Amino acid sequence: MTIPVVRHLANSIKQSWKKWRGIFQRKSQGRSSNFCEEMETDNEDDMPHNRRGRSLLHRIWRAIVSILQRLQIFDFWRNREDFYQRTFTKPAVPEARLLVLGASDTGKSTFMKQMRLVFGDEYPVPDRRRHQPHIRRNLLESVHRIIQAMDTFGITQATQEAQDAARRFTDLEPLEQFLEDDAIIDHQLVEQTQLLWADPMVQEVYIRGNEYHLMTNADYFITNAERILDDNYIPNVDDILRMRYPTRTSVTSTYDLGEMRMTMHDMGGQRSEREQWIKHDNNPTAILFLASLSEYDQNVEEIPEQKNRVQESLDIFEDLLGYPPFETTPVILLLNKSDIFRSKIQYHALRDYFPEYDGPDGDEIEGRDFISRLYEKLAVRHRRHFVARFTEATNTENFRAIFTFIRSTVSRNMMGRGGLC
Repeated sequence: MTIPVVRHLANSIKQSWKKWRGIFQRKSQGRSSNFCEEMETDNEDDMPHNRRGRSLLHRIWRAIVSILQRLQIFDFWRNREDFYQRTFTKPAVPEARLLVLGASDTGKSTFMKQMRLVFGDEYPVPDRRRHQPHIRRNLLESVHRIIQAMDTFGITQATQEAQDAARRFTDLEPLEQFLEDDAIIDHQLVEQTQLLWADPMVQEVYIRGNEYHLMTNADYFITNAERILDDNYIPNVDDILRMRYPTRTSVTSTYDLGEMRMTMHDMGGQRSEREQWIKHDNNPTAILFLASLSEYDQNVEEIPEQKNRVQESLDIFEDLLGYPPFETTPVILLLNKSDIFRSKIQYHALRDYFPEYDGPDGDEIEGRDFISRLYEKLAVRHRRHFVARFTEATNTENFRAIFTFIRSTVSRNMMGRGGLC
């Protein structure tokens, strides 16, 4: 190839590159039709007809264009945004929205704590430390309520030492100083708490806790008084799961479960909060309704009239089933606190609170099945299908098993393949 031909080839490639760059710019603005045709036409226009190297250069350029076409370079550049979208963007994950509903103190917050423990950050130390004042309050308030109840019932501690210790808990206000963050604890509180808990008359009044709204896990906190009232106390996971702290507003948490994203709305169970349930989400994927088995012998604390807590839960459940926006929403009923029910039914007969119960006294299985049937009758009345499971919200292994069932049920319902079964 002669020097003039080489020089001409170099100039042609240089000019073609300028046009190539300009065409790409016009391509991005949608002003060009066929890149290869435009390049070839522009090249032919630039070729002088009176040069001997015309045919050779023309064949070289056609060969280059042919190779680029075979490699689909131009198509790739034209569709590069679609390629990046397909390659690097994750496919959309379906989202399940669950409302967690139920009366006050049925274990909704505990259920949400288990969700965080299993699928979240497992409560780092700074977060656990934040719960310290609330747990200490649960302990001191429990002792205070027992002492108040003893005075109401006219029952005196069995020993003079226990009577002296009880005076410390007669008024809760002086104990508020020990509920501040990292407060210095009076170690006599530990001795006095242990002395009272060992008193037989205190134990007698403790068993009657259903008569004066003693919190569910009072015995757990009192028996752990030495650890909880230590100056360097940092709550563990069991403490946090059993802590009683009423939910006054809705709490929303979202968890990535792999095949789906699950957003859960924990709605406050206080009477003043229930009117917010229907305003929150009128099209949830499913409703988790928590009901406490162990409250069969207790009355509602929020109202002056005597109303059984299980009956209150049944009334709420029926209102929920009859609410039009939820008429097609799947309902999963979790009959919670079966472990506490197992213990309590040994000394508080179910028939004393539900005369229609005709099973044997002290029988856990018969008793919990009886309560489950009360909810089932309401579902039949409203022609609604639901599923129910017995749960222990403070038991993490039990929670894992129950949540596996919940996830599979919700997933089937989202796919429209069988719904609840």
